[in-house]
Amino acid sequence: MSGDSRAVDQLWDALVDQHMDAIWGIATTAGLDVTESAVVSQLTWLRMAERWSTVQALARAKDPTLHPVEQATTQVDEWILHTARSEVDAWMRDERRRGRESAFADGGVVRMAPGFQAADAGGSAR
Repeated sequence: MSGDSRAVDQLWDALVDQHMDAIWGIATTAGLDVTESAVVSQLTWLRMAERWSTVQALARAKDPTLHPVEQATTQVDEWILHTARSEVDAWMRDERRRGRESAFADGGVVRMAPGFQAADAGGSAR
């Protein structure tokens, strides 16, 4: 393993170790269940991987060998936590949107107006 590769692995591991609990806390505090929180956590790490060169640039001033408590908050820390909050917000917006949609037996979907409740199969309103 090359030195650069080892440094990348160390940085990634340090960021995951430092922020895993905080990301989970952001998701569960927002009311997401365990499965939804796991998805948001994975999406946050995916976003970090997609923008890895930016994350590395933000983390240059951070020493991954120091314990997180010994580190000053950096832009990369703020970026990761902001990304987690953004993923939670997106998940909740999608849930609200899905709640306004009604699926038909043929697989079609119609978006209902806010406040409208579809009738159940028996014809009575929910």
